[in-house]
Amino acid sequence: MERDFAYEREDVVKRTVSNYIELGNHFLKPPQVRLVLVSKSPEEKPLGARDVAVSTAVQCYASGVAQLKERRDEKSESIARSTLAAGHHTTRSHNYFTWQIIGATRSVIHDVFHAHPFYNSEQQSQRYVEARRGNYLVPAELSPEKRQFFESAAYFANQSYFKLLEKLKPVVTERMREMYPEGGFKVEETAYRLDLKTAKICQEIARYVLPIGQFTTLYHTLSELQLLRLFRASQMQHFPDEARFIIGKMIAEVASYDPTFLKELEVPIRDEKKENVGDTYLRSQKENFDRILGGRTSLLLNREGVDRNVLIMAARNAITAPLTEISDEEILRLLMSPSRNKLLADVYDIGMLDPLTSSLRQISLAFATKLSHTADSQRQRHRMTPGATPTVDMLYDGAPDYITPLVVRGNPDLKKFYDDTMLKVFANVEKAIEIGIPREYALLLLPNALTVRVVESGDLFDFLHRWKQRLCYLAQEEIFFVSVEQVEQVGEVLPEAVDMLLAPCGVRKLAGIRPRCPEGERWCGKPVFNWTIEKYKENRLI
Repeated sequence: MERDFAYEREDVVKRTVSNYIELGNHFLKPPQVRLVLVSKSPEEKPLGARDVAVSTAVQCYASGVAQLKERRDEKSESIARSTLAAGHHTTRSHNYFTWQIIGATRSVIHDVFHAHPFYNSEQQSQRYVEARRGNYLVPAELSPEKRQFFESAAYFANQSYFKLLEKLKPVVTERMREMYPEGGFKVEETAYRLDLKTAKICQEIARYVLPIGQFTTLYHTLSELQLLRLFRASQMQHFPDEARFIIGKMIAEVASYDPTFLKELEVPIRDEKKENVGDTYLRSQKENFDRILGGRTSLLLNREGVDRNVLIMAARNAITAPLTEISDEEILRLLMSPSRNKLLADVYDIGMLDPLTSSLRQISLAFATKLSHTADSQRQRHRMTPGATPTVDMLYDGAPDYITPLVVRGNPDLKKFYDDTMLKVFANVEKAIEIGIPREYALLLLPNALTVRVVESGDLFDFLHRWKQRLCYLAQEEIFFVSVEQVEQVGEVLPEAVDMLLAPCGVRKLAGIRPRCPEGERWCGKPVFNWTIEKYKENRLI
């Protein structure tokens, strides 16, 4: 009976995967998904994912060494089934797969493939790569009239991107000359570098008007366990057809390399159909969130929980330093002053392996943060500071709601063009829904500038890693300013930490490490290492 059930389950899994792949017909140009890298045994005979899972499970109870080898007998099958059924899933974390994904939307990457902590991606950046015309997802099953409207709306956003690029060039160039000495523009090599920087900043700003249905290309790596989880969750209501298609292709690619993998999959859980939340409810929640922020872009929600005494006790315990030997002030300096703890400046973050530095993990932080969809896509890449983030279908309430970049806010002509563009983009989304384009596809027309409200949390050590990356003047402007607000608030409740709440160059200077900037030729060109955090905002013009 158990064997019959296993065969029935595998048959359902195969049919589900096949159905997911058929969803590619819903798009004129479905994403391309190709397996390019797998974990491999050094033995001559390749091992399947199930062989690895059983071998590692056996090791837990073996008196000696359990070899990684092919295990296909009945006992091995029983071990495989029972460990899956009981949730003993660490045995499924040894195999890794890497896919090349070409032509997925930034929306599905944000809502599904980057909405969990256990992945790695290297994704094409709209900051550094100019967008291509017509490079967005188009539904195939629309009437000619609906398709024409959808394509014209996406084309409008694409064309607005290129118009904004042209309008930005003189304004950004002017700001660049305000930020950098005139003499630098007379040196050929420096002028070339600054011209490249100008072009990248223009692209970074112009991308705000692009639709979230714009295509991206990435390498994406998951463990076997996380692929099992994605498939198990794939019937959740917020998983669009595009996500199911990609998951189906990922599984088919793995199964073509390792047919035993299909035995590992469990039938997806059927998500109960949820009632659609009305626009009035969504708008009320957004207004309440903004009231709590009180004009900030990020607010520390648990100020009372940032307790220096917890850090003191954790640090004392880590290095067995009693109060009779070292004062509270000195123990905090040993932990949080880069001049005393040089691990704070290490680009490999090996402080996570140091008992003293890892004491920073004993403080948890929670922030309410407001930023654009494109900036949130960068925020969520910091997987150890996760956020409770609405999916795109829970962000749109029928009204324009978008973030405006710094340079645009500071120029009336640019702002008028930008606002007019945004009003047209949001009107197109509303019109798409009105004429009967399925909401899942209509929302792909929303802009990168769409406002996202998120509650995010993490420990002090992991936020510190994030801030070191995002307080750099090379960081995208929104997440830079969010980071400045966050460290200002942490510094208020934990003043002993201010020396480590700086850009990488500032921390390295205090640690006595040269060069100050670890970015080499990418150095921003400003002496940020000489500034206190208060000067970060006022000196950043682009």
